[in-house]
Amino acid sequence: MSLSIGNEIKDGFKEAHGWVQHNLKWLKDIEQFYRERSKLEREYSEKLSKLCGEYMNKKSSVSVTLSVGEKPAVTPGSLEAASVVAWNEVLAQTENISKDHNALSRELDNEVGAQLAGLYSKLDMTLGKIQGFNNEMVDKKDGIFNEMERAKKNYDEACVTMENARNKHTKNPSEKNKRKVAEKETVMNNAKNEYLIKINQANRTKDKYYFQDIPESMDLLQDLNESKVLFLNDIWKRAITLERAFTTRVGQRLDSSETVVLQNKPSLSTAMYIKHNVRQWREPPDFQFKPSPVWHDDEKFTVPSQQEANTLRVLLAKSESEYHKLTDITQTELSQLSSLNKKKQEMKSNEDNIKVNEFYDVLKSYLALVSPFTSHETLKLQAEVQIESIQNNVPAEYDLSTSNIEVSSTRKKGIFSKLKENLLNPEPRGTGNHSQHSHQSGRISIFSGMNGGGRQRSGTSASAVSTASSQPSTMASPTRPGASSAATGSGNGNKVLYSYAKQDDDEVSVNVGDSITLVAADDGSGWTNVKNNTTGESGLVPTSYVEIQEAHSSRGPPPAAPPSRRTTLPVRTITAQYAYEAQGDDELSLDVGDVVTVLKGDDGSGWTYGEVDGEKGLVPTSYCQ
Repeated sequence: MSLSIGNEIKDGFKEAHGWVQHNLKWLKDIEQFYRERSKLEREYSEKLSKLCGEYMNKKSSVSVTLSVGEKPAVTPGSLEAASVVAWNEVLAQTENISKDHNALSRELDNEVGAQLAGLYSKLDMTLGKIQGFNNEMVDKKDGIFNEMERAKKNYDEACVTMENARNKHTKNPSEKNKRKVAEKETVMNNAKNEYLIKINQANRTKDKYYFQDIPESMDLLQDLNESKVLFLNDIWKRAITLERAFTTRVGQRLDSSETVVLQNKPSLSTAMYIKHNVRQWREPPDFQFKPSPVWHDDEKFTVPSQQEANTLRVLLAKSESEYHKLTDITQTELSQLSSLNKKKQEMKSNEDNIKVNEFYDVLKSYLALVSPFTSHETLKLQAEVQIESIQNNVPAEYDLSTSNIEVSSTRKKGIFSKLKENLLNPEPRGTGNHSQHSHQSGRISIFSGMNGGGRQRSGTSASAVSTASSQPSTMASPTRPGASSAATGSGNGNKVLYSYAKQDDDEVSVNVGDSITLVAADDGSGWTNVKNNTTGESGLVPTSYVEIQEAHSSRGPPPAAPPSRRTTLPVRTITAQYAYEAQGDDELSLDVGDVVTVLKGDDGSGWTYGEVDGEKGLVPTSYCQ
């Protein structure tokens, strides 16, 4: 299982940044050592060469004397005595050794010192980009939190204004003062609704920031530091090679040094940092609605008339348009990030043979993509939360259709209208005084496939994008039978529009033509409780799969956020290729051939959450296929 600072240490970017920064500055010390070593080798070369020159001149002056004596009968010409020739060879080879020292000096200066200087500049620049990316995420988070506080301030001011108008009307009842009270109340209601939206956005942004953005930044710091280790290992090995080529006398000591360098795995420094920095951490509490001291005292949307609903419809239309645009952008970016992350994980899984330049290129490409992706995803999250907040909190009797609202120069249908056209019978089915866009069969949530309770832990962590692109991201559309338009129903007017096979114990299967009776109307979750008179079973079915004409008086107010339900996505299984013994209570033991039903795919951690023989837990992804 690969180590991840972002997963192990929560909200620790500042400390991790300082740790990596110190590691990079350390490269300057190492560079200075090799510069000084190069200087010593150059000085030694110059002194040794001078010494050889002096003794070469001395040898020349005494060569004849040493070879043949002071007064030979026959001069030897260019011939020298064997001892002189040997001494000449010693001096010549020593001169070559001085040149080798000079060559080693240049090599240490150019191939080690200069490389360390360039490495520091390159990695320090990358560290600055990571710092900038983190600052950008912090600024976006703080901006959203500040928007919430401004919305709270506007709401409080609107409440005070409303109370003043009401007091004035109480003292001096008149039509003018009455109209002012109504106007101020509408302004106050709109301010409250905007404040509630900002709270939801702030909470979802908080989740994304602490569970995706910060871990992403810290994992980038980890990758940068591990890149530093890989580069430094290469430089050290090059310096060792130079010295081994220079002399065999220090070979044993160099082998010892190389052994230590080769044992310096990139993950070792990460493991030690994590071991000495893990601490207890609690997630900051969610933001809660703060009632005005003079007015509203609950956190429900205030939509007493179509006037407030119209304001929310405009917001909904803008959010739908923005959500569609950002979904297309982020899906493309996510696919690219997934590919890079997969390549990065494959490299890190084989540290002994990792190619540092390729790894660093992947890191740079990933960093260039993750910043715009995270920014787009944050904007998408805001649009998503605004859509959810409005759809799930406006009473059903108000029209929230957005098909007739222009959101830009090009008219574009909103996400709510598109889902109604795709999932429901396209023919108008409104009843009573409701228009064909009324919420006759309950709310449709475009996020019904999300995991979790009322709120999803948002985002796709950069540590988790390796498998995200292969997972379905939208709710599966029902398969419409050929004769569904002619479906028969019970005498109460209820119909089954599409066949549905139950996915949980609290659901019920229905087929086109079955007679159904309403047990409990859709409470805003996108699910309706019915009894299948044909089979005698009762349970929940997707609201969009049935048409309910039967009146039901027990419907309560819509919830603040819908409970998510499982989609009808096909079950995916993997098969164990190797046996595995569970190491913790949250893991499953595997035998070769065991079939694992995937409940949650690998998020990049190397673990898959699945079920085997009724037991649920984590299994190592690499052990299965």
